[in-house]
Amino acid sequence: QQLLVIMKFLLALSAILAINTATAEWTCDDCTAVVSTLGAYLSSEESIANQVDILLAEVCPAAEDVDYCVAGLPAFWTRIAMVLWPGYYAPEATWMCANEGLCGAPATRTITCDECNEGLKASIDQILSEEFMAGIIDALSGEGFCGMDEDPEYCANVVAELIPVALPALAGAFEAEGGNDLCNMAIPDTCPALY
Repeated sequence: QQLLVIMKFLLALSAILAINTATAEWTCDDCTAVVSTLGAYLSSEESIANQVDILLAEVCPAAEDVDYCVAGLPAFWTRIAMVLWPGYYAPEATWMCANEGLCGAPATRTITCDECNEGLKASIDQILSEEFMAGIIDALSGEGFCGMDEDPEYCANVVAELIPVALPALAGAFEAEGGNDLCNMAIPDTCPALY
């Protein structure tokens, strides 16, 4: 069950950016809890292993050199995930919780299950947008990631090809039921148990 939740939630990869569209409903504490949980979860060893499994099944079969993709993708994605998820799901970032009006206002009520799930969906939509995809490719291709690689140019080319297919593949693995579990992991009892 936990493994299924993780896979489904891989790409909540972007689940909390939706918080930006629902800032009126979320409190700073809600946002910080959900975003911190996602960043930690998506960069955990278990989650990264699930992300790699999804990418091996969804991305490598379409690669020009399937065997090379299968051999190289696990280590390369692990490096990306350790930078991407904590960087994207950072409560202090302006695209997450540190946007105007969210972490300055006092908490007036608790978040509902629907609001949490809407936030997850919005964060996925945001990370899949051309603007964010281009920003991620640009950031990973720069000095902080590919610039430290043995072959920075090759690394940047792989990032430019991988991110546009990897993020939608991971997002496609997300299922709504996994959102309830993630919301409950971040803020206990946000969503009622479904039996």
